[in-house]
Amino acid sequence: MLSSLQQKAVWEEWLSAEIRANYFAELAGHYQRKQRFITWATLAFSSGAFATLISDWLPAKFRWIRPAAAFVIVALSIWSLTAKNERNAIECSDLHFKWNVLAGKFERLWDDMYSESAPDTLINLQERSAEISKSCTTFPNNRKRMLKWEQYVVLRHKG
Repeated sequence: MLSSLQQKAVWEEWLSAEIRANYFAELAGHYQRKQRFITWATLAFSSGAFATLISDWLPAKFRWIRPAAAFVIVALSIWSLTAKNERNAIECSDLHFKWNVLAGKFERLWDDMYSESAPDTLINLQERSAEISKSCTTFPNNRKRMLKWEQYVVLRHKG
């Protein structure tokens, strides 16, 4: 059986895991959208149609646009390679999954808090939470985004 302090910890850890699961799901989408934008922009600027379009109608005083467009292509390509948006999206999706699974386990513990094994289960889940948290340190802590999901989860559990 869990003490009242342990019960409070289960509740808080459950909500925290749900908040983080939602946060990383949204962050994964953010990285996917960024990568999609970079990919489409690179394709658009590097297409032969674009090059033909700007070279046919450009007056002599705007010939600088051609090398500028080439520079934009190079910049987008370098940004695409160094930003690692695809890898970040995959890692965020993985973190979303892990936090979601952990939230489910805390929910089951909440429903089973009077069992003899509950204290040991809580310790194991808290250790798992610490392990997952260690994987999150490379990502930004966007307070506004995190607060949005905190408000969402808290409201969902009030009702």
